[in-house]
This record gives sequence, structure tokens and C-alpha cells, in this order.
Amino acid sequence: MNKNSISRRSFLKLALTMTGGVIVARCTPAQQATPQQPAGSQPQAMPTPTTAMPVQAPASDATYEEWINTVASEEPIEVRFVHWFDPNTPGENNQALLDFATSEWKKRYPNGKINWELVGWGEIDQKTPGFIMANEAVDVSYNWGGATENWCSADLILPLNNRMPKWWVDQRVPDILKPPSNALCSDGRLAMATFGLENQCVVIRKDLLEQAGVDGASMASFQGLLDGLKKISAISGFEKPYGLKLGADWSAMDSINFAWLGNGITFGEFREDGSEKDAWIEAAALIKGLMELSPEACLNWTWAETEQSYCSGQIAAMDHGNWFYSVGKSLDPEGKIVNPDTTTLLPYPYGNANAAKKPFYTFSNTGFYLLKTSSEKNQQAAIDLMAILSNTRTVWLHSDGTNPATTDGSTEERLQVAQDKDIGWWWDAWDNVKKNAENISIRGFVARDEITGAAFPLLISMFRGELTPDQLYERVREVALPLIQAARGG
Repeated sequence: MNKNSISRRSFLKLALTMTGGVIVARCTPAQQATPQQPAGSQPQAMPTPTTAMPVQAPASDATYEEWINTVASEEPIEVRFVHWFDPNTPGENNQALLDFATSEWKKRYPNGKINWELVGWGEIDQKTPGFIMANEAVDVSYNWGGATENWCSADLILPLNNRMPKWWVDQRVPDILKPPSNALCSDGRLAMATFGLENQCVVIRKDLLEQAGVDGASMASFQGLLDGLKKISAISGFEKPYGLKLGADWSAMDSINFAWLGNGITFGEFREDGSEKDAWIEAAALIKGLMELSPEACLNWTWAETEQSYCSGQIAAMDHGNWFYSVGKSLDPEGKIVNPDTTTLLPYPYGNANAAKKPFYTFSNTGFYLLKTSSEKNQQAAIDLMAILSNTRTVWLHSDGTNPATTDGSTEERLQVAQDKDIGWWWDAWDNVKKNAENISIRGFVARDEITGAAFPLLISMFRGELTPDQLYERVREVALPLIQAARGG
């Protein structure tokens, strides 16, 4: 998921200049290089075990109610929490969530104070490493799982293994706490207190599928997706029914990543022996087909413009995530398109190199990271706040469409707590996707920023018919292999 709307290329170049480092990115959005350590500072370093660390909990069997009503400290602790929530966005009920979490936390820290620093997606990836470089006293930051591996390797965060309360561990969806979940560092350290699960798939007009006589199940393969969209393109006004996000390099990668995952690889997966070639080119051919079904205007679209185009009826399909529910409610307040009769969800398609031959949806985490600038005095209070924010019933207050990262509680119970009582159909649509599709964790790739930046103009050339998928493969491979070798110390 990428909700960022600005390029980070200049920041990354600056960070690389400062550190002489090599970025090893694993997931969208574009990430930061290792920050330079401020002179004289002595932050706590994360241990680097040779084997994955178990995600265990303290021995206490206290329930949430017992735990929350036990005073942990009467000291005047101040926790500084960097967050992307905007209290002026009522569609996500953010202020209600923050107010609830504050009141709960004060039960454990009655003389404590939370300094909420509300930062947008466009700044959180820059500001968090900046805080570390400046050695500012920041305790917690929020991001999605695309940040995890770079924040781990850049030594920005402290591990949470054996530090979260047992009730919290017991609530988690099991896949969160084991590889390849991007709530974990690559060596198994628990990096994130997961708040929500972001799933992505194809959002498509249900009414137009029916009008075109297309069964959504027939669109489970690469060719099936293209065939179904071509039938929709015969409907007047929808000659270009699909919406790619080709207005920037990062949004373009967000928009096309699923094609390579559908063939079991990533866009940046280039091997010395070239064994990825057929799968890579087939994925590129799918994107070429989608380019031919996308309007010229998509060359100027990132996430916002594509969302607007779908909600205004200009396009019939796009790839998006479960958080689109709140976006759609905002852009289509009368519910003319974002409703159960007009909008539905389809899993991403599979390619010939996909051994399972099953469509899929992607999985990523969003949540909270304990920064290494958090003082020993503050760490437990900060961890407790992270646990409260990601507790089942706290998460339920946040009705943006994102699935909770917890297992306890039924849909009916969740709807009773959710601020938006109309969201049930959206959850049902996601349940239908998951019944017959694989769950694939979003993966990034080595030197993602550099490869993405180099590939972007080539992708635009393919859109304009100046490159074939085979030629795109050769051109990107030529750039990518040396970058991958350098990043791996080769």
C-alpha cells in the first residue's frame, strides 16, 4: 500500500550521500537509506540474532481488563507518538480512536501525557529517519510493512519480542508473527505492533461485469483478466476501462507489482542465470495489455487521481486495497458507485509460471514501531500505548475498511463497535475474495528505489508502444543486475 503522494528521490540521494550506503528495499513505498549517526549520541542498538527470534509474551496471564486497570507508573511520563492520522478526516474517525486510546492509557499512567504528532503519509518516511539522525526524543512512529526491513537494517527501531503483553500476542492473526510477514525484520525480530491488515486486489464495477456478460471467476488468470476487461471496453463510455497509476515512479510500481507476484517473482528479481526471464516477460505482457486498456490520462495519475476516476465513473476497474472503502465514501458520498450493487472485488490473476494456478490477494501490515530514540524510562509506557492502540476493540473504532490484525470477535460484534454501520457489505466482499484465493505477502526487492527510478521511463515507453515486453525485460535487467550485485556486496 502506498498512500504517499510525493517523490522521495531527492531525499534518498541526500541520505546516500551522507552515509555512502546502499538501499535494500523490500516493499512499497520507496524507503530510506541508513541515516548518519549524530555525533555524541548513544542510542540503543537492536540485536542481530543469527536465527529468528520467537515472538513470545511475558508470563502474566492477565486479561486486557485486568491489565488496563492496573497502574503501571505514577511518574509524569511523556510519550511522543508520530502518527499519520489527520483529525480533520472524519471518514476514518481518527480523533475518536486517539481519544479512546488516550483515556485507556491514562488508566495505567495517570500522570502521564501523550504528545500526538500528526504527520501525513507524504512526510512520515522522511521525518522518522530525520528524528533518529537528530537524536530527538521520539518514542513511536506509525507506518506500513513496506518500511519494516529498511527500518530494521537502518537501525531505527527496537525489537518488541517478549515485550508485548500476553493478551496482545494471543489476539494476533497467526500469520503476522511468522515469516514472511512484514511486521518482522528479515531475521525474525518483531518490529511492528500491527494495527491493521491491508489487503489488495482488483476493485471493479459489478454492474458493468453483468452488462458485459462476464463472470468474475473467468478473470482469475492473466489472459482472463484482459479478456474480461476487453468485453467491458465494448460498453459505450468505457472504451478504456482500467486505471493504472503511471503519474510517478513509486505509484507506477504500486500499480504493476501484482503482475510479477502473480508469477511468483518480483519486478526486481533478476538472476545471474536468467531463469526468471519467461515469468518476467509474461508479467510485463499483462501490464502492456492493461496499458492498452487504460486512458492516456493515467500518465498523470497516482493514487488520488485513479480513485477519483473510479468514483466518478470514468474507469471501471483498478487495483486497490481494503482501505478504499473510506476513500470511496469520501469521494462518492451519495454512494452512486461505491455500493454493494455497483462495486465488487476480484482477486489478482495468476500467470503460467504460478505453480498453484490460483488467483491471489496481497497482505501487508500497518502499525507502530518503537524507535531507538525512546528512552529506557519511556519504553514500557510507549509499548503499552502501542498495545492499546492495536487492541481488538480499539481497532474496531477505525472503520476505514482495513481488516483488524486480531482473531477474537465476530463480524456482528465488530459492527456494533464500528463507527460506520454500513461497512458490512465491504467486509463480506473481502470474505468472498479470500474464500477462493491465495494470500501472498507483499514483497519488495533489492535496490528497489534505483531499479524503480530507472525502469519508470521505460515503462512509459512501453505504454507509448516504443518498447515490447521483451525489450523492457532486457533494458531493466541491464540496469538492475549491477545494482543487485552491489547491494549484496558482489
